[in-house]
Amino acid sequence: MRTPWKVLVLILTVLAALVFAARRSGAQENQQERQDAIAFGKVSYRVYCQNCHGESGKGNGRLAELMKVRPADLTQISQQNGGTFPVDRMHQIIDGRADVLAHGDREMPVWGQAFLERTGNEADVRTKVHQLTVFLESIQEKGPAKKK
Repeated sequence: MRTPWKVLVLILTVLAALVFAARRSGAQENQQERQDAIAFGKVSYRVYCQNCHGESGKGNGRLAELMKVRPADLTQISQQNGGTFPVDRMHQIIDGRADVLAHGDREMPVWGQAFLERTGNEADVRTKVHQLTVFLESIQEKGPAKKK
């Protein structure tokens, strides 16, 4: 009778090890997906955002001085939101289509519409907006918000 218990313990141990390995693998895949999103978002940032918001996201791009409203310091978003990066709100701001319907004109381009016109694919728009959002989350400065 001891053999079945040993086999059962061995099977449970192997199953536990497989579950642990699968979770760890999933976490590594998620980390890799995040790193990929940051890399793609950084490229999109350089193309679409850097001229206004600056290379480091501080709002000091080469076109900033020409604007009525100074571009936001994108490194302080978390600090201005109690230390939490507002992912959903950033998706909305970058996409911009809902804001335009609700509030009329805005200084920042409506990137969701621009991306849709370029790709013709709503899934591609969501991916690009997500990548930009993940990149912006990656450049958040720690510590107290800086005075303007």
